[in-house]
Amino acid sequence: MGLRASQREESLLIGSPEPTRSRSAERSSSIASNDSLDCGAEGISHSNSNQGGVRTNRSGEGSTGSTGHSHFQRSNSDPFDDGGDELVEVTDNADAPKENAHKIKALATLYRFPCTQTRNQNCWSESPIEIFSVRGPRYMSGDKTKVRNKHYLLGARGCDLFLTQENNARVEKIILQGGLGGNIRKKPTFLFRFLFPWGMMIQYYEVPPKLVPFMKMGMTKEEKQKLSIAGFSNAEKALARWLASDDPDFKNERLKLIAIVPEGPWIVRNLVTGKPALIGKRLDVSYKYVPRKNNSNECLQICDLDISSGTAIAKKTVNVTRRYLSSLQAVDIGFVIEGKTTAELPEQMMGSTRLHQVDPTQAPSI
Repeated sequence: MGLRASQREESLLIGSPEPTRSRSAERSSSIASNDSLDCGAEGISHSNSNQGGVRTNRSGEGSTGSTGHSHFQRSNSDPFDDGGDELVEVTDNADAPKENAHKIKALATLYRFPCTQTRNQNCWSESPIEIFSVRGPRYMSGDKTKVRNKHYLLGARGCDLFLTQENNARVEKIILQGGLGGNIRKKPTFLFRFLFPWGMMIQYYEVPPKLVPFMKMGMTKEEKQKLSIAGFSNAEKALARWLASDDPDFKNERLKLIAIVPEGPWIVRNLVTGKPALIGKRLDVSYKYVPRKNNSNECLQICDLDISSGTAIAKKTVNVTRRYLSSLQAVDIGFVIEGKTTAELPEQMMGSTRLHQVDPTQAPSI
């Protein structure tokens, strides 16, 4: 009937990402086009795992997305941004005057739940933190007690789901320019990108000011010595060290994914157990850093999880969950940095996103 414990640990939900055709604002009406981009991805630092790292282009020259006349699209999908009335002009004209080169080419993004426009479907919310149990302060002493947190270390900014047959420089430019409804670079952000054969799901988390200096990868020894963790909680110290590390093995040995299906078909709940899993042992994972350019282009750190590289049981979990995802009321996908010593306990959830009845057939294409 059930899966063995070792199989259950491998049953990450990591991949219920089902793209959705939702928008970044409540009064907008159209999806931005994705061609004729002018946003570069120069200066990006990479750190790949020993398992192969990020995927490359799967199908050569891919599609360029939707096309059409220039139009306006709202860019207030980010619930933490207060610029909800800002209109971003989207133009498909490659010969447009150079003075318009700074205009953001905003991509369609999922609405935040609750959303009357979509009848609370194809949207996201921040998972209720009380559903997660993590290692308590005396976990390493033998009592194995787990506790519930009161708040996340990183606040959820949003979620994107796209269809694409490739993962190359073109797609990277599109996302770095127009992700999160064009708001991706407004704040220092950590991205989890789930890479599938059919597309990708991206979770966005805002990094608080005290942790931003640790986001930079490739720092010199002198630069790292200048960083201070004075006043940090144990969980904040663990996250700061994890962010600043250039060693993919160090990161993979500590990054845990917790997936929960509160209610839904038995076959899905049987695979998605809510048990933490060290995903770096199950998938190819790579990391990269995108430096800050100016006040409107904040820094990013990105974690790419290549689902196509997963074990057979992980792939089965992804396929089953994808099949039933649009009928699931909620799917929670959260992350936590594992505390391996008493000095790193109690653990605290890094962040989590809940998907609400996301339909893969309605995904925008890149």
